[in-house]
Amino acid sequence: MDLQKQDPQQPGAPAVSEFRASDAERDRIADILHDALAEGRLTADEHAERVEGVLRAKTVGELEVFIRDLPAAHRQGPGSSPAPAPH
Repeated sequence: MDLQKQDPQQPGAPAVSEFRASDAERDRIADILHDALAEGRLTADEHAERVEGVLRAKTVGELEVFIRDLPAAHRQGPGSSPAPAPH
């Protein structure tokens, strides 16, 4: 079996947003949410609700939803992945 050949019937590689989220990625998003709470961008209830969702998220795309409206999601720094381009 030649693994280099792709079956034309199979779709290409999944989009990054479909990749399974790691614990480190969940922790990074939770840290962003914690900072947003400290800055007054989120209420305690919003923070708790979002962190709960982050812990349940299975894909990178599911994680991005929780920080999409926060400035930290659009900053790039060392060790951070770029924010997705707006559609």
